[in-house]
Amino acid sequence: MTKDIPFYTTNEDKRRLRIFLIRHGQTAENAKKILQGHLDTDLNETGIEQAQKLGQYLSKNRDIKFDRVFSSDLKRCQQTSAHVLSEYPESERPDVILKYGLRERSMGEIQGMFLSDAEKYAEKHGKASFRDFGETPEDFERRLTQTVSDIAQNCTEMQNIALVSHGGSIRQLLKWFNYTEHDMHRIIVFNTSCTIIDYLKDDAKFEVKRVGNTQHLGDGEFIVSDLRLR
Repeated sequence: MTKDIPFYTTNEDKRRLRIFLIRHGQTAENAKKILQGHLDTDLNETGIEQAQKLGQYLSKNRDIKFDRVFSSDLKRCQQTSAHVLSEYPESERPDVILKYGLRERSMGEIQGMFLSDAEKYAEKHGKASFRDFGETPEDFERRLTQTVSDIAQNCTEMQNIALVSHGGSIRQLLKWFNYTEHDMHRIIVFNTSCTIIDYLKDDAKFEVKRVGNTQHLGDGEFIVSDLRLR
């Protein structure tokens, strides 16, 4: 069973901004190993249930309240935000701000392909990997980290926020935060997992407190070790 941690609480330290970094719920494309990138896909029934369980856990088990929620503007993240917040009393539901910058990396011409087909397509076109298509890693990191930095710097009066984003985006952010406890080339955080980051306002520094918490889904730590899973 996953051990409780002191960071999984509402932050009351005004010098810190606690960021609950949430991956969206499962989509049909996730289950079928279809590369989504910027495709605007919906949650499937499993994804809806995952998001509702997370909302119940955060609101009832942990009594965590958010000052604001920032979400990728893609539907799978918007729907995750809505289902999480539906488990809160109406008076405790914060504003949800949509951010293009929190999107997954664009996969360009291979978006919508099955992963196995994308690998064959890459080989056919002389690429070392299907990851060589779409948005460059440098552009992806620049877009994503600038968005998160701007959010943190503009939330000086807040203490607890949620960012709802994507698996690849969360992995990219963890690299940027210099997280080293897990091999970031070999893990993918699970759908609706919650990663906790504290932003120290005076130092403009991010501290990783917990990665991929899935207590709301039951016993165990659902950190996926197969990079082929999306």
